[in-house]
Amino acid sequence: MNTFQSLFRLLTVSVLAAFPAISLTPPAQAQFADTVESLEILHVIHTPSAGVLKNGQYRIDVRNFSDGGLHFGVAMGLFNRFMFGVSYGGLGLIGYGDPEWNDLPGMIVKYRIIEESQSLPALSVGFDMQGRGFWSADSQRYQFKAPGAFAAVSRNWMSPYGRFGVHGGVNYNTIEDDGQQTLDGFAAIDFSLNEQLTLLAEYDFALDDNLPDGAFGEGKHGYLNMGIRMTFAQSLVIEVDAVDLFNTSAASSGFGRELKIVYVETFAF
Repeated sequence: MNTFQSLFRLLTVSVLAAFPAISLTPPAQAQFADTVESLEILHVIHTPSAGVLKNGQYRIDVRNFSDGGLHFGVAMGLFNRFMFGVSYGGLGLIGYGDPEWNDLPGMIVKYRIIEESQSLPALSVGFDMQGRGFWSADSQRYQFKAPGAFAAVSRNWMSPYGRFGVHGGVNYNTIEDDGQQTLDGFAAIDFSLNEQLTLLAEYDFALDDNLPDGAFGEGKHGYLNMGIRMTFAQSLVIEVDAVDLFNTSAASSGFGRELKIVYVETFAF
């Protein structure tokens, strides 16, 4: 067992042990997701949450990853429960040499079936075909697979130490056909220390990406990602992430560093 796995398991046990001692108030009293009530988390880091863009909101984001890679995305809330977005990117867009564009653009649609209440978590279903990391033309897949079809739940509480959110769900990728198409799962937490600073952690079980083929996911460890998010002026988000802390991906050495910038605004009708 390596150091990262030991620390992760110790952290999990510590959080579960301390959880009953934290005084939590119902989610109805804890709706300041990030800086304002309407700025919801759509993805914790790579995995989806139950958050959606509200009617009239639009979002522009760019994510920088290894080897000069960039993904650009635009999304819009068409109704209070339904959002739609598209994305595109490639490798080597920053730096020298010719860029390597992804074969296809990404797309996300998400619909929130159940709103969060004091008795129930929020529940959303959707389809997300934007993977993370580089696109492999030979294997016809991303370094980290897209969620594909998914169902995600989210629940938020307020504690004396800040807002605490728990997320989880299941997904099935029907797009990247590399011989490992099976039901997968994910879990995540976010912890807002104040109205600007949020800590993030997520775990993708990677049940559809664990063959010892020396190319991508290796073994049974899954993908552990952690990050920190800063929100400015109620609409600008800057996020720094450490990706694949278990070094599960055979396509890279060590863990990855990613930078994401998000701008969210509302159309004035």
